[in-house]
Amino acid sequence: MSAALYIIPERAIDGFDPGVNGKALGRSTTLDRLAKQAGVKSLMEFFSQDPEEAAAFLEDQGVEYPTDELPAEQWFTPEEGLATVRGLLGHLAGQPDSIREAAALADDLREFEAVLSRLAVEGVRWHLAVDF
Repeated sequence: MSAALYIIPERAIDGFDPGVNGKALGRSTTLDRLAKQAGVKSLMEFFSQDPEEAAAFLEDQGVEYPTDELPAEQWFTPEEGLATVRGLLGHLAGQPDSIREAAALADDLREFEAVLSRLAVEGVRWHLAVDF
């Protein structure tokens, strides 16, 4: 089973689909290291989830966890995400031959950049989610 990272806007934007592929990002084992090398926040620092959804997921996994003990859902500005995405893209552009997955990561990051740019124009916050 493969994971994918995707963007959850705080609210919908009429006529805009925030869908991204995110599969290369989801299966990357170097993403945190690349962020550190690029001097930006890791994408996973933008991860958040509605506590009720988190509790439902845990229950599906056979784990009982009180919803009120789970962290509150967090939202981030698109500009924060763009700083990370653009930092990673710049870092990857500087060393494409040294990272086998660089092209696929860059493709996913460009999709993230497009969505986050639109969210910035619309003033809509976001967070990262993971699909398994």
